[in-house]
Amino acid sequence: MPARRARERIIGALLLALATAGPARAAAPDVIVYGDPTLNHALHDVADRFTAQTGVPVHIFAAPPSNILAQLRHEVWNDVVVTLAPWMDQAVNDGVIEPNTRTGSWRTTLVIATATVSAAGETLAIPDPTPASSIDGPAVVAAAGLHPAKVQGVANGANVVFLLETGVAAQGLLHLTDVRADPKLHILARVADTAYAPIVYDAAISTLTHSPNAHAFLDYLHSPAATDILRADGLETVK
Repeated sequence: MPARRARERIIGALLLALATAGPARAAAPDVIVYGDPTLNHALHDVADRFTAQTGVPVHIFAAPPSNILAQLRHEVWNDVVVTLAPWMDQAVNDGVIEPNTRTGSWRTTLVIATATVSAAGETLAIPDPTPASSIDGPAVVAAAGLHPAKVQGVANGANVVFLLETGVAAQGLLHLTDVRADPKLHILARVADTAYAPIVYDAAISTLTHSPNAHAFLDYLHSPAATDILRADGLETVK
């Protein structure tokens, strides 16, 4: 109990210091990263390697681009943002990105995937164009000239994965990064690039950064080690 009370006093003192710091933000060594949900696995892999090499903890939080932008506008603490290029354009225009820190880019593709479980029927699960999804499934299916026997629309890629892994759907439209993140999933076919706009992600430092290590992590995203990790996880560096 004494040790617990001592820890509580220390935590309380830190919170008080942050609360009374005023406009000058307190520095924090940990790096807080917000990224799109389909990047979650890849960013965790890179963060683990960065931490192993530097000892700096990195915390990855996944959210749809619209939520990331809303958090930036409402001054929720984060250091590095990795999101779709059009949403990064909005963040820059809103003044929530540190000038001259935007970097990138990385591209992923769309695929038709299946799971190791057997599924009855020929249902294709696709993300509907919702705020929780960056894929307009119906538009992609139409543009790719696909004619599935049955289509099941869902809110986002995570729902597609759920339907595949529970056998409700036989196939699903997903980002390559989603498939690479889940060993239960396999690629049936790649969707033609002409069926959708390029899916490109950029990274930048937010104006809300507290960490002196934010720039180091941003630079690390372009290191040879990180490039290899991202490629294995479904992200190719755009030259």
